[in-house]
Amino acid sequence: MLKKKPHLVLWFIGAILAVGCCISYLFKIDTNFLLTIGDIYLVVAHSHIFLLGSLWFLLCGFGYFILHKYEIEPIYSLTKIHLGATLLSLLGIVVDQFTNNDGVESVIAWASILIFLVAQTIYFVNIAMATVLKVRVK
Repeated sequence: MLKKKPHLVLWFIGAILAVGCCISYLFKIDTNFLLTIGDIYLVVAHSHIFLLGSLWFLLCGFGYFILHKYEIEPIYSLTKIHLGATLLSLLGIVVDQFTNNDGVESVIAWASILIFLVAQTIYFVNIAMATVLKVRVK
């Protein structure tokens, strides 16, 4: 299923994140994601991260859906790397939520952000390469 329709996997994960965002908002169980940069403190609610993640997964799924609709097959290894790295970055955010902020979590948070950025770059490379390869074959 991942090879033929990765958009379904992304849409499912996006839906789970949207439900998590709604639950944390409705029941007021929201916690904060704290990221320190020297003397600067960046505080973001986890529900906002889940909402942004949900929207991002839905948009990425839409990109793979468009490829599927036009019968362009994405590069499977890049798709696996994109999905795995994105899920790993979200796992880092979840680990940060359930631990105390003492320095190690800051490293986990920064690593998660870096992994997420690399994974999304791989996503765009995958979409572009699959489209160029399809155009060349025609």
